[in-house]
Amino acid sequence: MLFHYDNGARGTMLVSQVTGGRKNYCHFEIVGSKGSLAWDVENPNELWIGRRDAPNGILIKDPSLMLPAGRSANSYPGGHAEGFDDSFKQLYAAIYRYMEAGDFSAPKSFATFEDGHHEVVLCDKIVESHRARGWVSV
Repeated sequence: MLFHYDNGARGTMLVSQVTGGRKNYCHFEIVGSKGSLAWDVENPNELWIGRRDAPNGILIKDPSLMLPAGRSANSYPGGHAEGFDDSFKQLYAAIYRYMEAGDFSAPKSFATFEDGHHEVVLCDKIVESHRARGWVSV
């Protein structure tokens, strides 16, 4: 998929359920003029940092180096891998913290039914764009 936003930013997304050798691959990359970041689910404890003016590097997951929002989504100290099942633990912990706080007008740090609805609308637009062989507004 190709995206273009009102502010001029552009993006791409590739989805495949038949890619040989990939079991559960999800990859995010943010590319800027001075540097880039990349993360993928097959190496979930590493963040690749690309730089124009310095060597590239890999930042290993370490809660002691994170801001509070990131630190709260980690259960183990640096050097200890978080696993697939930990994502569910962190999801439910975020929901319980939200409910315990009792401020239901506060921003949510977890996906909601509204988010699911937006995803379905996006999928419908992708199909519409494919059929029209052109851009559609979302």
